[in-house]
Amino acid sequence: MKKSDWKNKQVLVLGTAKSGIAAANYLVEAGATVTVNDGGTPSEADQATLVGLGVKTIFGEHPLSLLTGVELIVKNPGIPYQIPLLQKALEMGIPIWTEVELAYQATDATWVAITGSNGKTTTTTLVHELLKRQARPVHLAGNIGFPAIEVAKNATDDAIIVIELSSFQLMGMHAFKPASAAFLNLSPAHLDYHGDLASYAEAKARIFRNMDENDRLVVNAEDDVIMDLSQATKANRLLFSRKRSAYAQVVTEQIVIGETRILPVDELALGGGHNLENVLAALALVEPFDIPLDAVQDVLRTFGGVAHRTEYIGTVKGRKVYNDSKATNNVATEAALSGFKAPIVWICGGLERGADLTPLLDAVTHVKHVVGLGETGPRFAELARQAGIDATVVLEMTEAVTVAFDVSQPGDILLLSPASASWDQYKTYEERGEHFVRSVGSIGGEAK
Repeated sequence: MKKSDWKNKQVLVLGTAKSGIAAANYLVEAGATVTVNDGGTPSEADQATLVGLGVKTIFGEHPLSLLTGVELIVKNPGIPYQIPLLQKALEMGIPIWTEVELAYQATDATWVAITGSNGKTTTTTLVHELLKRQARPVHLAGNIGFPAIEVAKNATDDAIIVIELSSFQLMGMHAFKPASAAFLNLSPAHLDYHGDLASYAEAKARIFRNMDENDRLVVNAEDDVIMDLSQATKANRLLFSRKRSAYAQVVTEQIVIGETRILPVDELALGGGHNLENVLAALALVEPFDIPLDAVQDVLRTFGGVAHRTEYIGTVKGRKVYNDSKATNNVATEAALSGFKAPIVWICGGLERGADLTPLLDAVTHVKHVVGLGETGPRFAELARQAGIDATVVLEMTEAVTVAFDVSQPGDILLLSPASASWDQYKTYEERGEHFVRSVGSIGGEAK
C-alpha cells in the first residue's frame, strides 16, 4: 500500500515497545487515524512519544469498544490471539497484522527472510554481512536491527532488506513475499503460545506461503517436518545439509554451493556444527545477488558470529578461542562440540539443575580435556572420566581459562560451552561470556 492509501483509515495499534511506536509513527505520517492500546503501562519515554504523535491512547486494559470503526489492527507479535479483543476482531473480520506486514507493504525493496527455532540471529547477521559486499543498498531489520517499518519507509526500490522472523511475527503476515527465504530448523518452542508443535510449524511455514517460482526457498534437508511442510511450495526449493548430498553441502571438507567450491570448512571463523549449517543456508540465500567469490571468502574467514553464540574471539597463543556462553543446555553444547575437528579444551558447567549429562558422551569425540566450572563442574569432570578424558575442576572463570591454556597446545580449540545456566555465579549468560572474554585477554597475546 502506498502511504496515501492510509489516509483517514481507522487503525488500532495493539502494544507499544519499539515496533508499536514505529508502526504508530508511520501510520500517523501516512494520514491514518490511530489509536494505541497497551494492556500494561508503557515507559515514560514511549508515552511522551505517543503524546507528541497526537494519537488516542488507552492503557491498562483492552476494551472491546476499541474495535468500533476499526479497519485494521497492527499488533505486537507477543500478544496472543486468545485475548478477547483479538477473538472479537477475528469474528468481525478485522485484519490483524504484525508490524513486518505493514513494512512489507510500505516498500518495493527486495526482502530476504530467515526463520527457524535456532540459528536465526547468526544466519541473519551473516547474510547481512555478505550482502554488504554487493552493489545494492542493504539494510538489517527486525529484532536485531531497527523496527522493520522504520527501515522500509526509507528504503529505495533497489534496496535489499534482511530480516529475522519469529513465529509470532509470521502469524500476522498476509501478503509478505520474500524473494529469498530460509527455514533453518524446527524444534519444540513457544508451545504455550501456539498450543502444539503442529501449530508452531504451521506458523513458521507462513514464510513461504506467498512465494512463487521466481523466488528461492532454502530448507534444511535434515529436518523431516520442514521437508514435508515445504513440499507444496511454488518457490524454487533448495536444500542444505552438512551430512548428505544437497544443493548447499560439504564435500571432502569443502563448502560447496551448487557447482561452486567456496572454501575449506576449517577456514571458517564461525565454529560449531550448527553454525556450519547456518553458513550453508546463508550462502544459498545470497547466491542470486552476485557477490564476488573472493568477497564471500573474506566474510567467511572473518565473521566471528553473534556475541556468546559460538562466537570466534580470535587466535590467542596459537589457540582458536570460542565463546558459546549462550549454550545453557545439552543440545546447544552438542551442536558446538560437533563442529570442530581439532582437539578441544572444553570449559563447561554452571548452575545445578539436575540435567542428565550422559547424552553429551557422544559429542566429546574431539575433546582432549574438560575444565569443569561452577556448581556442575564436578559432574562434568565425572562425565569426562567416563569418556576416558582428562579433567580439571575449578571454582571460577579466570582459573578455568588459565587451566585451559596450560593444558592446551597451539592448534587446539578453546571452547566455553557451559551446557548449564549461568545463575550460580552470574546474572546472565552475557555476563558470563564477557568474563570469559576478559579472562582470555588477560592471558596475553592479542587475538588475530
